[in-house]
Amino acid sequence: MALTDTTAGRIAGFNSTDRDALLSDLGPSEVVTAGALNLNKPVHELSVTGTQAYTLAAGTTTGQRKMIVCTVAASTPVGTLTITSPDDTTGLVCPTTFVFTTVGQTVWLVWTGSKWRCTRTQRAGTVIPVIGTTALTGRNLHQLYSVSVTGTVSSTGANALPNGAYPGDRAIVGCSTAASIPVGNINFTGLTLANVAATDLQAIGATTDTVSLEWNGVAWLVTANSGITVA
Repeated sequence: MALTDTTAGRIAGFNSTDRDALLSDLGPSEVVTAGALNLNKPVHELSVTGTQAYTLAAGTTTGQRKMIVCTVAASTPVGTLTITSPDDTTGLVCPTTFVFTTVGQTVWLVWTGSKWRCTRTQRAGTVIPVIGTTALTGRNLHQLYSVSVTGTVSSTGANALPNGAYPGDRAIVGCSTAASIPVGNINFTGLTLANVAATDLQAIGATTDTVSLEWNGVAWLVTANSGITVA
C-alpha cells in the first residue's frame, strides 16, 4: 500500500511542509543506480555514475507521492529520468524527462489518478551550455545556466532554455565566456518585466550579463535583468 498524500497529510496535520518531510523521513527509500523506480517506495535516491537511464511508470493510487533525489554524481554524471504519463494540464505541465547531474537535485511528484504532476523541485549546480551547440532538453534541474558565447550564435529547438517544471520554479541565466565579438541569443518561453510575451534572451555578450526567471505555469517571468535584451 503506497503512502498517499491524503494519509501523510492527516498525520502531518495538513501542513504541506511537514507532509513532505514525513514522506521523505518515513520512506521506505531505495537506492537506484539505473532502471525502473519501485512504485511501492515513495523516496528514490539516484546514484548517478556516468550516463544512466531511469524510468518511472504510471502511478497506482490517486495522491501517491514520489521524492526523487540525486545522492551520488560521479564520472561526468548524466542521469536521465523518463516519466510515464506526465501531466499535460495547461499551467501544470510536467516535463517528460529530468536530467540529474548534481548531488541535491530533487523532484517531487504526485499522481493525480491519471498523470504525474510535479509539485516542486530543488535545483542545484551549474551547467555551461555553449550557445548554438549544447542541447538543453531535460536540463531542468540546474540552478544556473552559465552560457558560453563565441561570436554571433543562437540556441533554438532542443538547445533552447527548458520550461519550468511547476509554478514558482526559478532559474538564473548568466554568461561564463564571451569571446570574438560575442552576441548570444537563446530561445525561451517568457514574459518581460512589462508583461509582454517574449521568445528570446538576446545580445548576451559579457560575463556580467544575467537574468533571473520565475515560471508562472506557462512562461518564464523575468524578475531581474542586467545586460540582456528580452524580446
